[in-house]
Amino acid sequence: MFFTTTGAYREHGRAGAAWADMRPLVDASARDAMDTFLGGLIWDADPADDPVLTGGGGFFPPVTDRLHPHILLVCPPGGVTRKARAWNRVEPHLKEMREPFAAECEGWAGRPDTFEDFAALLSEWGDVTVESARRGWGLVGLP
Repeated sequence: MFFTTTGAYREHGRAGAAWADMRPLVDASARDAMDTFLGGLIWDADPADDPVLTGGGGFFPPVTDRLHPHILLVCPPGGVTRKARAWNRVEPHLKEMREPFAAECEGWAGRPDTFEDFAALLSEWGDVTVESARRGWGLVGLP
């Protein structure tokens, strides 16, 4: 379902890095929904900004090393449902993120080349997440 990537994680990681750069410029309600949607998929908050993230437990190991954050290992069906609801809140605001993307990401190595590339990958994640939630499935990511 990811037609905008070569199958490598690289593009997903770049989109996560772009979100980290631009998120302070995004309206708080859209930012919170995007954090919920992308968290654990292609982006993780910096533990220094959110001390709760350094705790362990559940499906994910504790985040202690910023250079090697965990990526999605498993997201149970309940988590997928929450992410699908978050995507439904994010999608109508996606176009509003063009300016923050331009200000913080355009032309930077290690970021998506264009806002369209960024938005397309997020939309593909939205499609996968919404369809998985509809079927009652979880998600498994393979690094």
